[in-house]
Amino acid sequence: MAAGLALLYVRGVLLWVVIPLGVVVGIFMSPWLFARHITYGQFLGWIDVNMIVALRRSIFRPFFVTPGQSWIRPRDMAGVKHRIGLLDPY
Repeated sequence: MAAGLALLYVRGVLLWVVIPLGVVVGIFMSPWLFARHITYGQFLGWIDVNMIVALRRSIFRPFFVTPGQSWIRPRDMAGVKHRIGLLDPY
């Protein structure tokens, strides 16, 4: 339980950095994203899910028995249902 709360706290702090960078990268990648019918919400959700997987497999690895969700490949980005909410970074 404490590891899950710590993961949420670190994720919230990292979202303040990752989301602005993701928006800038998304602007440059917009022709590629729109050609594949990927929305900005799916793109930012893909970034967030992979960041959570990276956190669970790196600094929080000793606290979780299983690695949890696997990486989502860029070609599977169109199927991402996860979205970043307005209150997530708080």
